[in-house]
Amino acid sequence: MRAWTIRGGRQGEREGTALDYGLAIAGWKELGDLTSCDSIDDVGALLKEKYPDEAPGTLTSWKHQLWRFLTMDVGDFVVMPRKFQQIVAVGELTGSYEYRGDQPPGFRHVRTVNWRVRELDRAVIKGDLRDSMGAYLTISELTRRDAVQRITALVEQGSDPGYTGAVEPPADPAALEADVAEAGTRQLTARDLIGLWGWSRRTVGVTEFVDQELASRGLIVEPHFNSVRLDDLVTVSPATDDSEVAEENADQDPSASSYSSSGSSSRKASAEQDLGWRIGTLPFARSVTTITQDDDLGLAYLHMVESDFSQLPVVDRNGRARGVVTWKSIARAKLAGRGHTVAEVTDYNAPTAREHEELFSRIQDLRQHGFLVIVDADHVVTGVLTASDIADQLKLRIEPFTLLEEVELRLRRTLNRYERADLPTRTQNILNKNGRITLGEYRHVFAEPALWQQLNWPFDQQSFLDRLGVVKVFRDSVAHWDVDAPEAEREAVEATRQLLRLLQLVA
Repeated sequence: MRAWTIRGGRQGEREGTALDYGLAIAGWKELGDLTSCDSIDDVGALLKEKYPDEAPGTLTSWKHQLWRFLTMDVGDFVVMPRKFQQIVAVGELTGSYEYRGDQPPGFRHVRTVNWRVRELDRAVIKGDLRDSMGAYLTISELTRRDAVQRITALVEQGSDPGYTGAVEPPADPAALEADVAEAGTRQLTARDLIGLWGWSRRTVGVTEFVDQELASRGLIVEPHFNSVRLDDLVTVSPATDDSEVAEENADQDPSASSYSSSGSSSRKASAEQDLGWRIGTLPFARSVTTITQDDDLGLAYLHMVESDFSQLPVVDRNGRARGVVTWKSIARAKLAGRGHTVAEVTDYNAPTAREHEELFSRIQDLRQHGFLVIVDADHVVTGVLTASDIADQLKLRIEPFTLLEEVELRLRRTLNRYERADLPTRTQNILNKNGRITLGEYRHVFAEPALWQQLNWPFDQQSFLDRLGVVKVFRDSVAHWDVDAPEAEREAVEATRQLLRLLQLVA
């Protein structure tokens, strides 16, 4: 058994028909009967004939989608995300491909479906599976992370058991492109994505390079790989917008079908470079204790006291944020003569934020409230970011610069104790040429036997030079914007700190 996402049109115009008549419906109104197509190339030839002005990349995307539609097996799951609604419909395919020429254009390519669940709340579905359903394509396959088993559980039990295993990345960029062409989407971590091109950290140069590589292959990634942590999942999809739906809506008469509706809107894909410091890149509490309004207030007290929480998100039965309980909101309720239930002590104006938001645009909220409740696109609580988290990050990111600055200051002070004429010739030449000595050049300076002998420091020279080399490389890395620094350079930070301790003894 396999699982597929089939959308109901750009404006959801096919959804009503699909549900009322038990159908999965593809668009492509210019195409006639596809029954005679025995291969994906046959589909491609028909598309090229009927859509001569479309770009080759668009036609390639379309032929893959239509071939999926033709070759899905009876018994496979079909998931139809509802447009403009926070629900999805899930059914099982019961029939082979049919061409219904008596129906309006755009409603003629069909497969019969037994819709098992018509209104499944999106919030019940775990974020990774929801994201894999978010492709821009009309038809895509849900292939990884136990998708079929999880959809079975959603249909039969109304819950998603989730998936905790690792995600195997493609072997190389070409394999990524092939996976997307085959299924319509491909999930992998941000770390594995940049790793396909041999990178391990996200600098400006890496970001530009990977963005250009993706664009050259006709791919986009959401969320952008610079707006999440390195080990968070991103979803890669074809960059080609499903313009067959847009073209179909442009001239379709809504009254032509008794079971169609109209509208006009589109999700536009973007591979724009994301260079800001995003909330999603920060380490904050992602395993969140929550409470509902129906819970006993004593449970809220218990969680907050035992775990030393300053705030406790209040959610509905599907995990969507409804507010927050804080010691301040409890005190206000008590002073007002209330405070006997969770509902009475809930602050319904608690600040929420999305992971893709730029951090400094929300600093005022953090300053005022001391926290942000992090939610996803369906307003499901995914974490809590506190002012303490920001303080830790500022220390982590600022400390390397202060350490490096003091290291350079003490090295410079050491040389300033000598008249230039008393310094070794090579050191004089460096000073005469540049006017100052850079951190990279200090290693050569202190490698000179004459200078080291003059210093008479109680350190092993080679060990000192090795530390200088590590610090020089680290200095070069933090000189440029890097969303992963200094988390990825903890050893280098410690090496800098150790070198500074040595210099503090003698310089």
